[in-house]
Amino acid sequence: MFGSMEQLYIDRGMGRQIDLDEAASILKEAQESGLVTQPGTAQNPAGMCNCCGDCCGVLISIKEHPRPAELVCSNYFAMVDRELCAGCETCLERCQMEAIDMDEDNIAVVNRDRCIGCGLCVISCSTEAMRLVPKPQIEHMTPPATSAEQMRIIARNRGLI
Repeated sequence: MFGSMEQLYIDRGMGRQIDLDEAASILKEAQESGLVTQPGTAQNPAGMCNCCGDCCGVLISIKEHPRPAELVCSNYFAMVDRELCAGCETCLERCQMEAIDMDEDNIAVVNRDRCIGCGLCVISCSTEAMRLVPKPQIEHMTPPATSAEQMRIIARNRGLI
């Protein structure tokens, strides 16, 4: 949690303050463990989670959508260098969105409609065949300024406002 949310958690005994080095270490460990880092969808998020697609309601819901990439504010997607791919299938196991398949040549292929740009496949690729690349400018998304604005956008899109 960040800012006022951080203070709320500390005041209620549900968390503690950490420094930047510890935060970076926690993020590295989470990603190595196969967890998807999910900051709040705002320019100044109140917090972030590190979750797996087995028990996180948010990731489960996103995964069930036919095009998860449409639901996530990410300006990146994974791409495979066919020359470097060893066909080990580690990326298939790591991908929480089932966005990667193997083609007839046993080379990984990324389905851009399913890729949320989390980078788990990149950090686990022993041959460095996977990398995150920016989406074309026309596809770039700017997160809402605040979490409250995000909730208004969601409500408006659902016809509740």
